[in-house]
Order: sequence, then structure tokens, then C-alpha cells
Amino acid sequence: MPVICKDLINKIEEKYPLEFAEDYDNCGLLIGKFEKVINKILVCLEVNLEVAKEAKENGADMIISHHPLIFKPIKRITDDNYISRIIEILIKNDINLYALHTNFDNSIDGMNFAIGSMLSLKNVEFLSANKAQELYKIAVYVPKSHEKEVREALFSADCGHIGNYSSCSFNTNGIGTFMPLEGTSPYIGQINKMEYVDEVKIETIVRKNDIKKAVENMIKAHPYEEVAYDIYKLENKLYQGSGIAGEIDVEMGFIDFCSYVKERLNIPYLNVSGDKNKKIKKIAVVGGAGFQFYKDAIKKKCDVLLTGDVKHHEAMEAYCEGLNIIDGGHYFTEAAAFPYILNYIKSSFEVDCIMSKINTNPFYRA
Repeated sequence: MPVICKDLINKIEEKYPLEFAEDYDNCGLLIGKFEKVINKILVCLEVNLEVAKEAKENGADMIISHHPLIFKPIKRITDDNYISRIIEILIKNDINLYALHTNFDNSIDGMNFAIGSMLSLKNVEFLSANKAQELYKIAVYVPKSHEKEVREALFSADCGHIGNYSSCSFNTNGIGTFMPLEGTSPYIGQINKMEYVDEVKIETIVRKNDIKKAVENMIKAHPYEEVAYDIYKLENKLYQGSGIAGEIDVEMGFIDFCSYVKERLNIPYLNVSGDKNKKIKKIAVVGGAGFQFYKDAIKKKCDVLLTGDVKHHEAMEAYCEGLNIIDGGHYFTEAAAFPYILNYIKSSFEVDCIMSKINTNPFYRA
């Protein structure tokens, strides 16, 4: 079933807000039209010429990639560089291009949480909670007969998340008063007669990006013609950020844990450093290039950091600090998790969605 591009983007960015992207990044719709009707989506880690041709041959009218094709400013589009040639293919064939990069990496249920789930990590928390999102309190007054329906409508809009707890609310019983005036169609009461109704005040927390959806869901579930509700900004913030830290159920040796990582993430080979005899219980994960968070891993008392693109001197530095390193490669650590996006889109829309079959890993073993 087709979907309007902007509706698809709104759904993605409800879960992975652009405000969580790094300042250097270029996320969002890079090529195409927001109002375009999307019939088929190709999901990939990154776009090269082969992927662009694959989208064309498969009749895809939108590509969702992890790495942004347009990362640095482009001064001209000519046929003497590969980025321009890819852009030409996409524009000529009316193919939208959307990049879901560090906003996916830095969000709850994003890149690193997906990897953590594949590794069956428990007690998962952000490794570096360096991204703050504004929070609001929403309070609504509802007759006791519809208390459950309205509360569940708010929770279905992702209200009520506090830390690792969901469906959080506070509910207060009271008496609501109102007088329906001429021209109204009251659910309860009579015109020009004062009414006293047993009501419940439901209070819950909501992220800034979820306010619109929360109000829409609440009003739809509420029986009153005019819904009384308040929304006010909170000083406390919701912190998300880079990487995760979590624990495996049973402690294992480092070499055995390396084999476990290869099996769970389907990574053919690893570069590792550190004490071969070290026992592994707590793991830090940063998909892609994430060595810069190694001190956060040490502060969290992690035994090992799983990431990619680790340099010689970085590995030596971690070794001297007593932190084991697993370098699974930039490509493999991200490719393991990105199919989660395909499943998320399929669960949200009935649009045709396929995973690219092109291997865009620029490295191979000689």
C-alpha cells in the first residue's frame, strides 16, 4: 500500500528525532519531494552506483540509507565524480533519498540498542548520555467511565516513559463542574444546567516530538465535546546519546566472547586487543566508529568495548588502561543492526520494503 513520503518521514523521526543527530551530520530527506507517493522502498547501509542502479531496476521510488550520500557541501554536479553520477540517476528516475544516520545511532531502540538486543545484553543504559530532549507534562480531565481508554490512548502515543519504565502516570480523583451552553451537544448534562461529574485527572510525561500525536489520540478517545487539558514544559530533560553499556547473563572468557560476537552479529573476522584471559561480563557497544567513547566505557566499568575503525595507537591506549577492544569493522557493526529499520517500516506501514543485496563494504581480506 502506498505511503506519502512526509508521513513516512514523520513516523521515522518520531522515533529517531533529527535533534539527536550530531552537528557534523546530514540526516533527513536529501533528494526528492516530501509529497511524493512511495510504493517501494530500498533500505541500505550506504548508496553507491550499484545501489542506485539496484533501486532503479527494482522499481523503488525511495532509498533509506544509513550513511548520507551528501555529507560535505557540493559546489557542482557534473559527471566527473561518483556522487554526482549517483544524484543524476536518482533524480532522473524520481527516486527519493533519505539518510537515517546519527539520529538513529543516538536514540533509544536505535543502532546500539539493536546490537545489544542481538547480543542479549541486560541492564542496558546509554554509554554517554550526551543528548537532551525537552519534556512536557500533559494533564487531562476525564470522566471515570473513560479513564482507561484515555490513559491507554496517551500511552499509545509514547507518553509515560521515565528511564527504563513505560506507561507511567499519576491519577487523581475529583469533581469536575461545567454548564453546557446553547449550541453545545454535551456527552453528559443538560443545556444551561450546572453539572457535577466524578472525573479523574490523568498526568503523564511526553516528549516534545510526541505532543501532537498525544493530543490527537487523547481527544479521539475522550467522550467530551470540549476536552479540558493542560500542557506545560518541564525543567527536567530526557537524556539519550552515544553507545550503550550492558551485561551478558553469564560471564565468559574474552576469546569465547569474541566467538559469541562473530556468531550473533554475523561478522566473519575481528581485530581484538587486550588481555586474552580476561573475564567478560559488562560490554560497551558503539556501532561504526566509536573509540572516542572508550573513557566512558572505563567509567561504566565495562570489560570490553565493541566498535569499529580502531587505530593502532588507540588500541594501545585502551590496552594500557585495562580495557579490551573488539574492532568488528565499521561496516559489519552497522550492517548487523540496520535491518531493524526495514522491520520498523514494515511494522508501521504496508508499503513494499526490501533490503539491498549490494555489499558496500570497501574492504576485503586478501
